[in-house]
Amino acid sequence: MGWFTRGRHRERYVALAVPTLDGSTWPAADPAARTGFGAATTHRLGLDAAFTPEAHEVADLLTARLLPLLALDASPEDLPHTVDLLRSAAQTGAGLGLVDARNPSLRPDQIGVDVAGALGEAEQDLPPMPPTLRRQARFLLHAGHHVARLGPEALPRLEAQLAGSVDAD
Repeated sequence: MGWFTRGRHRERYVALAVPTLDGSTWPAADPAARTGFGAATTHRLGLDAAFTPEAHEVADLLTARLLPLLALDASPEDLPHTVDLLRSAAQTGAGLGLVDARNPSLRPDQIGVDVAGALGEAEQDLPPMPPTLRRQARFLLHAGHHVARLGPEALPRLEAQLAGSVDAD
């Protein structure tokens, strides 16, 4: 076997699904993708891309359109910090979506396995928080990727999904 070849073929993509608040469409867990060099490198590239104007635009759009649909459980003094945390999750996801969109071999219904792994790493980087807030942050991380990858025309499906969901433990 050559230096750059592997003994077995591993798919370089997983299905891209509309994010859900319950996390049921979170990218499939591929241990090789979640812990490998590709995921770590992609995570870093996504964090860099999160500071671009495009990622800020996606985060602003999601904050304006999706946050009002979430039942945020925060005291008045904590609410600005909660909104900042959720916006940061959306912005991080958007950075990963921008990196994923650079891959010309992916179809619109696919996400690169390294990006799926990087989303998993980003989720692990979330600070400790109550379960409902963690679920909301994870949703916005995934939604940020989704909208950055597919464009703002993907937003109405997210809004419809949230409007029909029950946001409770």
